Amino acid sequence: MSDPILSFAQVSYTYRGDWLQRVHALKQVDLTVEPGAAFGFLGANGAGKSTSIKLVVGLLFGHQGDIRLFGQPLGDHRLRARIGYLPEQPYFYDNLEVGEYLAYLARLSGLAPAAIAPACDRVCDLLDLGDLKRRKLRSFSKGMRQRFGLAQAIVHQPDLLILDEPFSGLDPLWRARFKDVLALERKRGATLFFSSHILADVEDLCDSFAVIDHGTVLEQGRIADLLGQAPLALTGAGPRPDAANDLGDGTWRWTFPETERAAVLAGLGGERTILRLERQRIALEDYFVSRIRAHHAAGKRLPSGQATNAGDPS
Repeated sequence: MSDPILSFAQVSYTYRGDWLQRVHALKQVDLTVEPGAAFGFLGANGAGKSTSIKLVVGLLFGHQGDIRLFGQPLGDHRLRARIGYLPEQPYFYDNLEVGEYLAYLARLSGLAPAAIAPACDRVCDLLDLGDLKRRKLRSFSKGMRQRFGLAQAIVHQPDLLILDEPFSGLDPLWRARFKDVLALERKRGATLFFSSHILADVEDLCDSFAVIDHGTVLEQGRIADLLGQAPLALTGAGPRPDAANDLGDGTWRWTFPETERAAVLAGLGGERTILRLERQRIALEDYFVSRIRAHHAAGKRLPSGQATNAGDPS
């Protein structure tokens, strides 16, 4: 069995904040990212997502616990040549042209001189940057900078793509294109690890996830297993079981967990007809909100009557 691409074991990280107070950014982070996975790292603002990512890519130091990259400790800087990284707020040199800057970053990523031009052409085609090669980055909008940021992250075809809020600033058209590009990267064998507040995108792209809150990973698993926890809904005709709801048209609906499927079906008898048996959908966003609310009070619902219009002087 191959080593995980990325793993955290009992990782914590503190730093000095205002007035030299210690800030516990990470308290207990345990997670494992398997080769070839598309891993969604979920958390509210300030939960510890970006801190965890910055430790992996070498922008922060001094953590406690064990972080391993490609099965090895973080100390070997050569491992980072196998990573593509797009930070949440990327900074680029505004006075450089797209083409020259992308070639420079490709060279820094370890590409041989003869491979740089074809690699740059490939990512420019993927992200519609070909006609912008002579443009300086200072003229780019937020969304265009995101396109350049993804281009530089994948130009050297890394084994691991680490993306911090990659869909930030993108319109629906470019969110769809980013998903296509990431699907292509995964098809060639790359592992994806990204954080996002757009949970519908995580649900579309990822097969694994972890939820972090206040520096602690609350849960990790497979999205298919999470969605498989949704209850089943059986619509039938004939005598209505006591636990079913009458739909008013001679049919009824019975909702029950997967664990009761065999018993329910066996107990229907021959006088009842199954019209439809389907799994109800769990939205990842609904799951995330309920999981975080169960852990702490942030984002809790307002008591009835407290939600008023901001412009209401009363």
